[in-house]
Amino acid sequence: MPSWLTPRPACYADTEDGGYVEDPGHVEILSMLADLNATDNTFFVIYPEDEDIDWSISVHTRPGAFGGYEIEHRDPATGEQATTVEADHATIATHVLDWLSHR
Repeated sequence: MPSWLTPRPACYADTEDGGYVEDPGHVEILSMLADLNATDNTFFVIYPEDEDIDWSISVHTRPGAFGGYEIEHRDPATGEQATTVEADHATIATHVLDWLSHR
């Protein structure tokens, strides 16, 4: 089943420039990626809606000649903490949704 159709926990995204997206899906993640820039909106973070759960996944622009994005995952409940690098927006959206579906 495609990642954008897989059930995932209720969550929300905050952007550096003050944006808020409730239950971001594939289209919303692609839109947030398109809005990232190197000056005033360099990242967004997705959090669980339930404040008692403490995981997050963030996407940051990468400065420098190589560009692209860093995807940072953190889930203290499982001990998971990892960072990956990617440039393709569709791949990033799929990666984020796959990770969320495992929460």
